[in-house]
Amino acid sequence: MTEATDTLIVAGADAAAPAGLRVRNFRDLGVTRFAGRDRSGRVVNEVILHETVTRSVASTVKVLLKRKLGVQLIVGPDGEVTQHGDLAHDRLAHAGGHNGPSVGIEVVNPYYPKYASAKLPWKRIIDAPWAHQRRYVVPTPEQAEATTQLVQLLTSGNLDGLSIPRAWRGITGTRLAMSRIPDGEQRVPGIYAHTYFHHADGAWLALYAWLRLEAGMPECIAYEEAIHRATGVRRHVDLADLMPQAVA
Repeated sequence: MTEATDTLIVAGADAAAPAGLRVRNFRDLGVTRFAGRDRSGRVVNEVILHETVTRSVASTVKVLLKRKLGVQLIVGPDGEVTQHGDLAHDRLAHAGGHNGPSVGIEVVNPYYPKYASAKLPWKRIIDAPWAHQRRYVVPTPEQAEATTQLVQLLTSGNLDGLSIPRAWRGITGTRLAMSRIPDGEQRVPGIYAHTYFHHADGAWLALYAWLRLEAGMPECIAYEEAIHRATGVRRHVDLADLMPQAVA
């Protein structure tokens, strides 16, 4: 079905996906639409970045269905995006008190080294005191870039039904949080890693997206820079050298 390819459904209407981003929406019979509640007319002003502790889109969908949870978007290992709910109208259960005003992006990632193997597409593991169990499987380059393209689109102001500002909730001064933030439970518009208020996921993806969208780094440089800056730190990544206006 051509209408299910390379478009995102927002407030019942089709919106073109960014050039080069592969998308299948829930009009495709192979894409599950998660059950949720109608939030038509409500403000949607947050985006939450998640990671799955699974190794495929199919297993992710199976786990979410079993737990009666759901997200609007899933990013597969190769960077393909599947859309499982209307970005504006479908309220899905993925982020506790943030469910009402948020779009959830779930990135398929084993997360823990014990679930990774040489046969899988995830090739980088880092020492990460900020992560649960202190070691972290890094998302693939394709996943990191697809997530960033989604964040850029969702915060562009160009999608009717969404009003998500490009405000990085984990930034304080010149540091980006890699774990909890003091007011993470509060509903404040912007971009969240799930770990800002629950679990331990999403922070590395927020870092990569910030390096791409705010520091303007090319994909390959941003990927290596995000790995470098996230390795060995406990709670924050220092971005002072990339934010000269903040330290002048």
